[in-house]
Amino acid sequence: MRVISFFLVIAFIMNGCGRVDTNSEPLIHQVQDEISQVYWDSSFDHVIVPISTKSLLQNALTDETAIQIALLNNRHLQSVYESLGVAKADLAQAGLLKNPIFSFSYEFSMQSAVTDLINFGLMQNFLELLMIPMKKRVAEAELDASKNNLAAELLGVIVNTKVAFFTLLAYTQIGELKKEILLANELSYEAAKKLFAAGNIKDLEVAMEQTLYEQAKLQVASWEIAILDARERLNVLMGLWGNQIEWRVSQNLPSLPSAEEDYANIENVSITNSYDLKIAYNNLVATAAGFGIDTSKFIFPALDIGAAAERDEGVWYVGPAINLALPFFDRGKANSARARAKIMQLWNQYLALAIDIRSCARSSRFSLLNAFRMCRYTQEITVPLAEEVTHLTLLQHNAMQLGIFHLLSAKRRELENKVQSKELQLEYWIAKTKNQALLNGYKI
Repeated sequence: MRVISFFLVIAFIMNGCGRVDTNSEPLIHQVQDEISQVYWDSSFDHVIVPISTKSLLQNALTDETAIQIALLNNRHLQSVYESLGVAKADLAQAGLLKNPIFSFSYEFSMQSAVTDLINFGLMQNFLELLMIPMKKRVAEAELDASKNNLAAELLGVIVNTKVAFFTLLAYTQIGELKKEILLANELSYEAAKKLFAAGNIKDLEVAMEQTLYEQAKLQVASWEIAILDARERLNVLMGLWGNQIEWRVSQNLPSLPSAEEDYANIENVSITNSYDLKIAYNNLVATAAGFGIDTSKFIFPALDIGAAAERDEGVWYVGPAINLALPFFDRGKANSARARAKIMQLWNQYLALAIDIRSCARSSRFSLLNAFRMCRYTQEITVPLAEEVTHLTLLQHNAMQLGIFHLLSAKRRELENKVQSKELQLEYWIAKTKNQALLNGYKI
């Protein structure tokens, strides 16, 4: 009975070490709250309120609803949520001892007068117990890396969805302008054919007008494909398929702000908030702790402590038992050298990533300022000037001082200036979205 009681006590202690928490939902909500605080102000709190995709698609799509649908539906993002559950389970596993090993033998006596021999024992690798703090440091660093990776993925979905939405809006508006250019070229070609039939122009002029008309048709067809591709890109990000893809957009690209934003401190803020750097640091910490575990295993691959019992001549013998591997040949020096080299490698990669982010921040700031100035210039100078030229040409055409070709040519140039303005407006909003992402810790 004393033997049985001894082993039951050990089993009870081991059972107490088996209680784990693997629920990752609180961590997911924590990351979502963090992203909502850095990306939206209080007026956008409704964006992350859970709601059905069907109800969101009933009205015309906006950038806010597109982002909300993407956060609800994006399957890649859902898989990243699961990776956080994996990391949480790994952390729980790191705090557990390996299961003890029970051994038993029963040896029959070949002589009836001699009692049979019974041996059994319960052994536990207590090196694992000593390494639990190091294992937990590795798992905690990996969990932090998973949390930062989830935050980066959330920001990535938000940023990519917003860029895709702006791209679709711009392409749709440019497509409409291209159709107007096509109409102007068609009218010019029809006028050229009538004038040629009347003998007023040469066939060279007709061929030139037809060339412009045919090129305009190709451009319209090309932009229709570009619009379709932009729409499908947004469908993928929002995780939509089947009847869900019959959504519509009605808004135009947002207007430019009244004044340019400097973002003078973008470099330092980007470094401070960078999730890529946080993930790289977590990996560095996990690697360092992991090498500590490996080195310990190299030196002492086995340290089993437990209890053993034996019955001999009807008498039970019970007591402690130990198995210890002696470090005669491998003392872990090679592994330590490898650990130092690996850690220095990760450290240099960390520094290289920081330099890359700083460079990206400077380039992004310059691109934003340049896009703002160029877009403002086209909206305030080139487009109004082209409209003025068209108006003056129309007046002279009405006064029969200029022909129809001059008027249609002026209209084409006006429309081409408007296309350029829309392209620059899209460039500005993409640059602004990238800048905002960098400030929030995501490098697109």
